Amino acid sequence: MTGSHLTVDVAHHGRAAIVRLAGEIGLRTVGHLRSALLKCLADEPSGVVVELDGTTVGTPIALGAFGTLARRAAEWPGVLVALAVSDGTVRDLLRRTALDETVPTFSTVAEAVRALGTMPERQHAVMELPAEIASAARARRFVNDTCAAWNVDGLCEDACLVASELVENAVHHARSQARLRLDLSRGVLTISVRDDAPAPPRRHTVGAAPTGGRGVYIVDVIARAWGYAPTWAGGKVVWAVLSGGA
Repeated sequence: MTGSHLTVDVAHHGRAAIVRLAGEIGLRTVGHLRSALLKCLADEPSGVVVELDGTTVGTPIALGAFGTLARRAAEWPGVLVALAVSDGTVRDLLRRTALDETVPTFSTVAEAVRALGTMPERQHAVMELPAEIASAARARRFVNDTCAAWNVDGLCEDACLVASELVENAVHHARSQARLRLDLSRGVLTISVRDDAPAPPRRHTVGAAPTGGRGVYIVDVIARAWGYAPTWAGGKVVWAVLSGGA
């Protein structure tokens, strides 16, 4: 994947994504870089390692994209983003901008991959849902059963509502089947729904209908944080984070 003199190559080591960059990191390429890295997160890897040995830095401020990505990844899908770069100009820039203090930085990809193993274990559950009206109700039952199994009853009501709205959006607006995933780590529950439509979710004012039609308005009110990411296949993942259940 290439954009304005920056090549992004994605490989995998187990469930970890290894992103090798080649070219210049600067204002002309940072948008392409951000988009590629968000697509990596949409695949919900166990972690992301970005190798920088093949890069130069045209504009140091563009390196801030890695800090933004690391914060986003911590919210969803709750994974570690690490940088791998040997001693040299780029490593010196990371030190001078203090970025290596906020994004874990290692000398080699192998060291960074080993660090991914220090992340806390997450519980996860996945359900595939067809493009049918009944899928929202199925999603609520799945979330209810999963929250009970994970002993996070305090999050169940909000999680059911968020999952129902996201699945309904996928079915009605994206006209797509939906993949619902729940992740739990240290009392933080993440709900994500993948669909086949690339259009970003739209926030509408809540209507008078008792259920449905409220979309991300409900998510915006309930969730601690929420967002979306495009996928390599051309669709998107919409995610929301709830906390307070443990």
